[in-house]
Amino acid sequence: MKFHRNIRLPIASACAVLLCLLVLPLAASAQASVVKTQKAGDYTVTLRILPAESFTGMNAQMVRDGGDEPVMEGGPAYPNHHMVAFIKKDGKPVEHARVTIEYRSNPGAEWTKVPVARMHAKGKGRKSTHFGNNVTLQGGKYEVRVTVNGSTALFNVQV
Repeated sequence: MKFHRNIRLPIASACAVLLCLLVLPLAASAQASVVKTQKAGDYTVTLRILPAESFTGMNAQMVRDGGDEPVMEGGPAYPNHHMVAFIKKDGKPVEHARVTIEYRSNPGAEWTKVPVARMHAKGKGRKSTHFGNNVTLQGGKYEVRVTVNGSTALFNVQV
């Protein structure tokens, strides 16, 4: 079917607008952050899921303080999110704890363990200590389980 050139431009423009309307919400949801807080025994756990963050180089956002090795942004696992838990006890940040973080995409699925690194935000010091790592998540709903010194908080999130 051949269109007259006066019709091709409006059709191409309409297709471009439709494509943007479909793609932009997907791109925005991939970068949207999640912040949820739950109690785990005596601890207050704030789960944050953010875009992946760097641990190396001049522009590093995080400083590793211990625990597992960081999953590098742009590395072979292609992490697209930074899943971390900020932990407080009696209103004060907890710098040292046994922390595990696991997630699954639906209730019957197996849990995926996050290699938990202890870190703080570069330039913010130990008061910004948090636990977690970069992970690869597809858009959708997840259950996230954070255990702190034997006490567990369960989160339902959507990324």
